[in-house]
Amino acid sequence: MLPSRRAFLFGRRTAPTPWVAFCQRLTRLCEGRLDDDGEAAGIGRATLRPTRAADVRHARALCAEYGVRLTLAAVSPLTLPADRSALMIDPAALDDLQTLPGTPTRRWRAGPGCRLGQLTQAGLAQFAGAPRHQTLAEWLAGPAAAAWPLGRGGASGIHSVDALLADGTVEPFGPFGENDGQPLRTGTMQRLIPALFQLIQDDAVQEWRTQPIWPGRYRLDALLPTPPASINLAHLLCGHGGTLAWIEHVVLFAVSPVLTPREEAFDPKVLLAAARLDAQVKTIFDPTGVFLAFTNRSA
Repeated sequence: MLPSRRAFLFGRRTAPTPWVAFCQRLTRLCEGRLDDDGEAAGIGRATLRPTRAADVRHARALCAEYGVRLTLAAVSPLTLPADRSALMIDPAALDDLQTLPGTPTRRWRAGPGCRLGQLTQAGLAQFAGAPRHQTLAEWLAGPAAAAWPLGRGGASGIHSVDALLADGTVEPFGPFGENDGQPLRTGTMQRLIPALFQLIQDDAVQEWRTQPIWPGRYRLDALLPTPPASINLAHLLCGHGGTLAWIEHVVLFAVSPVLTPREEAFDPKVLLAAARLDAQVKTIFDPTGVFLAFTNRSA
């Protein structure tokens, strides 16, 4: 049948919208399930339930191509951008957990979907009072992971993190110094880490070192540890809100709960300087806006 005759009989095939094309390609590439909530006025919403790390890596690449925000499924719909499509990732199936042999201190390597109750049963007592069904990814993104005094990131119980960054590289964040950690082997880390160290040279940051609480969202004080602790880059991601990276694995060790300093009312000038610093950190990690961004101070 001639093309013109076929079009006359059956009508012309309508080209899929960008959101439909995005979901179709994501479904073909991923082993996990995609639940599409549809789109309105060109803005789509969907939830991906990956079964392997590669699913999220494919999702990140497509989000970057189509201008879709990538975020944790636990994020409130009220914080999703009204003018951008968003893909939420539910990590529940990524719940692998193993004890790492041959380390001086017992450590566990956990996937982002591990439940805190599961981690408590494994021996990580710091999660005993936390919501049992909360995933490790939610905890690490939330304020509880950053509830440690200024410069004391070791109180989080986090040794290292494998993070999928906005440009698609998977990078290790962990102990950083002359005697430990890994060299900055990739161009991404060679750009990112020196830029972060440059930020802490700011006069305002140096003044904050005498305070019990860090005024910013992003824990840049991980680069300013309290002696005798040394720098650990993983602590940069504590409380990151899912806005800086996707966490593929976390290496944890057991710690005793640490009393968080009381909240204090910062001077508005301090909060303004902290907000500017946070914006710079976000730009360094995610210059093209692949991941969700904080929308307000209470998010």
